[in-house]
This record gives sequence, structure tokens and C-alpha cells, in this order.
Amino acid sequence: MEMKIAPSLLAADFLHLEDELRRAEASGAVMLHCDVMDGVYVPNISFGFDIIKQIHAVTDLPLDVHMMTVRACDYIDTLKKAGASSITLHSDTLEPNEMIETLKYIKSLGMNAAVSLKPKYPASDVFPFVPYIDMVLVMTVEPGFGGQKFMADMMPKVREIRDYLDANKPECEIQVDGGVAPATIAECTRAGANVFVVGTAAFKADDMTEAVTKLIQTAEEAAAE
Repeated sequence: MEMKIAPSLLAADFLHLEDELRRAEASGAVMLHCDVMDGVYVPNISFGFDIIKQIHAVTDLPLDVHMMTVRACDYIDTLKKAGASSITLHSDTLEPNEMIETLKYIKSLGMNAAVSLKPKYPASDVFPFVPYIDMVLVMTVEPGFGGQKFMADMMPKVREIRDYLDANKPECEIQVDGGVAPATIAECTRAGANVFVVGTAAFKADDMTEAVTKLIQTAEEAAAE
């Protein structure tokens, strides 16, 4: 699978957001990761739909929207209008049948759909949703804040999901989010991930293009082992 870097806008300088978007575009990143937090599902508030719409207006990079909110299912149409290319819902925010119907609806609108697992939830929680998704997001920190330490003990979960996907839907991707950096990305790749949300290691780098290039190269080398 192609190794993909998704810079997390949570780590961007919002006083100079358009400049930060240009840096991301030039870096070799293939998407932008947008964390929407409501202060209820996670103990933080980030940004909302108007900001996503403004971002979409000035960049051609796909917007990968990670909904760390309760009742994210109520905002699918709003996200589509704002310019989201993909929407990630957390596995524990909806009952299984409602989750499946929401994932189907996301797909019907022409967007990609994904399900995320917080660290305490097992790999098997996502298995019922695999037929309806394009990607699984495994959180490698507790969601809510950037800059946290990478949780290496999530790698067996990534491997279990990759094994299940290889047997049932091999084209489905695995994204990891939290503490991804040059020192941890190879470990993620070996476990089976190929999409990497990178915050501090991208936007806080002196040279974002160099940083993203190094991350991709490290992942590709690990994948070839």
C-alpha cells in the first residue's frame, strides 16, 4: 500500500493558517487531517464546520475529518457541504445499526468513511463495520490533545486489524494518529498501518517538506523489510 502522510491541522499556526496550508501542499502530504472536538466526547474544543469550509476553499488537498464528537451522525450533510472528503466516526459513539446506516450515508454522498478506536477498545469492535468503510483509525494516544506520547502497546491492535482486513477487505487502509514521528513511524508500518496523522513532527518542523519526505521514506523502508 502507498504510504500516506496526513498533517494534523491541530498543530498548525492558526494565525497564519493559509500559509500553513501552502506548506502542507508543498510537503508531499496527500491529505489534511481535521480534528473536530466538541468538549463533550473529548475534553477539548478545536474548530468547526466554518473553518473546514474556509480551508476547503483555499486548498485542493482532501480533507480527512476526524469527528471527536457525540452525535457526529447529525452533521454528515454539513460536513459534505463544508468540503470533507472523508469522515471518521468513533466506534463507541453510536449503536452498531445506527453506525452502519451512518457509514452507508457517508458513502452515498461520495465521501470515504472510517471508524476510529480509542486505546481502550479492542480491534474486534471495528470488525462489524469493515464492509462499509475505507479506513480504520487506531488512536495511538488518548484523543483530545496534540503532542502526546506515542502508545506502542497499540501496535498489536493494528496488527490484528491488518490481519482481519487482509482476509476480508485488503484494500481497506489503516490510519494511526498520535505521537507519529520518525522514531515511531516504522513501528506503525510494520504493524500494518499505511496512513499516518502527523502533527508536531510536520507543522513544527523547520522544514516541513524535508520532514514529510523523511517520514515517507522511513515508512517505505519499513514496509519493504
